[in-house]
Amino acid sequence: MPIGNFAKNRRTGNSRQVVIPSGPASDRPRVGLPIFGSFRFNTTVGNLEVFDGTQWKYLAVAGLTNVSVDTFTGDGSTTVFGSMTHAVDNETDILVFVGGVYQIPGTNYTVDGSYDITFATAVANTVPINIIHNLNSTVV
Repeated sequence: MPIGNFAKNRRTGNSRQVVIPSGPASDRPRVGLPIFGSFRFNTTVGNLEVFDGTQWKYLAVAGLTNVSVDTFTGDGSTTVFGSMTHAVDNETDILVFVGGVYQIPGTNYTVDGSYDITFATAVANTVPINIIHNLNSTVV
C-alpha cells in the first residue's frame, strides 16, 4: 500500500525537484504497512525519516554533527583527564588517540557519563591526547 505520491522532475520556476511523501508523525503508515526502506518527510519534527523494517528513524544531514576535538597532554602520572567538551556515557561514542595511536575503548580508557576520561595507565610526559566527540550525533 503506497504511503503517498512520488513526483519526479516537478518543475518549480526554473528548477526541478523530487517530491517525496510528507505529513505529520500521526499519519505514518500503521505497523505492518510500511515497507523496509520507505522514506518520507515528517512535518511534525521537520526531518526526513526512513523505515528500517521495525521503526521509523530520522536521517542526520552529513556535515552538521558538530564534531569537536579535545586535546590534553600527558605528564607521566595523570590517568584522569577532563573537563571534556561533552559528557560521555559510552566509550564507543568517542575516538581517542594518544600520541597518534588509536586507543581501544574499555581497555585503554573508560568514561562514566561525566566530562572526564580515565586511562588504564598514565600517559607519558608531553604525549598529546586527542578525543573526538559527537560521531554518533543525529543533530540535523
